[in-house]
Amino acid sequence: MSNAKKSGKLNMVSNRSRLAPAAPDPLDQLVYGAPAPVAAATPAAPEVPPAAPARRIIFTNQLTPTVYTQLRQYEYWGRKAIHEILDEALSAFFADKPEAQQQLPEKERAKLKGKLLE
Repeated sequence: MSNAKKSGKLNMVSNRSRLAPAAPDPLDQLVYGAPAPVAAATPAAPEVPPAAPARRIIFTNQLTPTVYTQLRQYEYWGRKAIHEILDEALSAFFADKPEAQQQLPEKERAKLKGKLLE
């Protein structure tokens, strides 16, 4: 009897480290497509600190059911947040409105100070 059997241990040798990698199976390539080429590692670009998020003012308003439905549909299909949609829409609306560029009188500006933290 061998020494390995006497001690109760089995000597198992793995041949996995000696095996060459298997050639790709042509059937796999038909089903899954050709393997993607491995891109060479590119040096990482220096990290740029993220810009501070734009401050937003929370307010409520009322819309007609039709406009609200359109807003929600565009939010979903356009993959945009409602605040982004409203910001773009109102910015475009105010672009040719000189009244939107005029400063409020002092009394009206004082009402906004709490929200705007000027």
